[in-house]
Amino acid sequence: MPPTLTLRQTLLYSCTSIGINLINTAVSTWLLYYYAPPPNTSAVQYLSVTVVGLLLAIGRVWNAIIDPFIGHWSDTTRSPWGRRAPFLVLGSLMTLGALLLLWTPLTAYPSQLNAIYFLTMTIVFYTGISLVGVPYDGSLPEMAATADERVRLSMWKNIFGIVGVLGGAVIASVVYSRWGAIAMGGVIGILGVVTVGLTLPVLPKRSLPALEPITKVEAIASMSFWQSLRTTLRNRPFLILCSSTILVQTAYAMLLSNLPYFVALILQEPEASVGRYQGLVVIAMLAAAPVWNRLSRYGSDRQLLKVSLLGLALATSFLTAVGWISSLPIAIQAAICFGFLGPFLGGYFILVYAMMGTVVEQDAIVTGQRREAFHYSIFSFSAGMGLSFSTLIIPPIFSYYGYTPEQPAGVRVVFLVAAVLVVLGVVVFQGYRLTDAPTHR
Repeated sequence: MPPTLTLRQTLLYSCTSIGINLINTAVSTWLLYYYAPPPNTSAVQYLSVTVVGLLLAIGRVWNAIIDPFIGHWSDTTRSPWGRRAPFLVLGSLMTLGALLLLWTPLTAYPSQLNAIYFLTMTIVFYTGISLVGVPYDGSLPEMAATADERVRLSMWKNIFGIVGVLGGAVIASVVYSRWGAIAMGGVIGILGVVTVGLTLPVLPKRSLPALEPITKVEAIASMSFWQSLRTTLRNRPFLILCSSTILVQTAYAMLLSNLPYFVALILQEPEASVGRYQGLVVIAMLAAAPVWNRLSRYGSDRQLLKVSLLGLALATSFLTAVGWISSLPIAIQAAICFGFLGPFLGGYFILVYAMMGTVVEQDAIVTGQRREAFHYSIFSFSAGMGLSFSTLIIPPIFSYYGYTPEQPAGVRVVFLVAAVLVVLGVVVFQGYRLTDAPTHR
């Protein structure tokens, strides 16, 4: 593979990020709200918010558990189409099928049948997403040869991901409010298949050659799954990055799930307005992406990541107070907070994936093994655990503080708890120590 990526390779590779983020944003934003809308409204209640939260947690734990197995499977697969492409094809088709069925509960009232059906469909959905996401993320170090290339590719991957978030915000909100959840699922599922199809031609057909390990003692010829897991769990920088990710991803998932309730109960605007505020965040993320890329040339990714997280925590805490300034329209207050949040959220996603590439390359140099997807699967496991925790945290907050038009305090408390979790993520990340891995190809 040439040491420098072409623009065509970079852009086509990044397309799958559109589909993944579009689907994840739409589902994370609307699934809880669809099955458990606010009480005392005209919307149909298919399950209680507590049951939905528990079942989503189970589904996301399943998602997190299978990620390492999919990662190892992808790393060790040998086919004429490469290590990653077969998984992306199968996963995108499975995800499309799940998205068409996910929004069709069996009864128009809370029931055990709805709970079983919901759990089954979420497990199928998350399995499909893992089959796409884990091998796709694992291919980034194969595409980018140097630390600079990893940051640049991560930037474009993140920009395209932001476009996907925008699609999940605007397209999903419009289709959901006009034609319903099933139509939304079909639209975003088809878009996901198309974006995967654009990426397939540029995925590496062959894995990179194994490296000569730094020490012979650490070299393991053809690691089994459990050997690979043990080796990975001895990687301190990687564990710190994953631990911080659990906290930050919990907060991020709480932000997404809380947004429809925030718009309906605090801002008192229609459901279609959710896309407008998400779109504002996305535009701010896009505008800031080149800035983070340039800053990475002059400062360490480690320090920049901490800055992005602290800014994210501050912006999230501001959302708690939206509506408390009587002299400023509440919609303007919300727009300012979301506009402030966007650049820091975008910076986090750019930097954390670039740093993951560095960690993976360093591991390859130490062990002599190419285990890209396995590392990203454990990283995805961390993100999945964060998503699971978010669905367990939000329901009790809503139940205790309220999430009705008369008592919406729980919506504000969710933002405050999310901000605290991001700060804790910064504290955990303090222990990270790793410089850019040398180019050893």
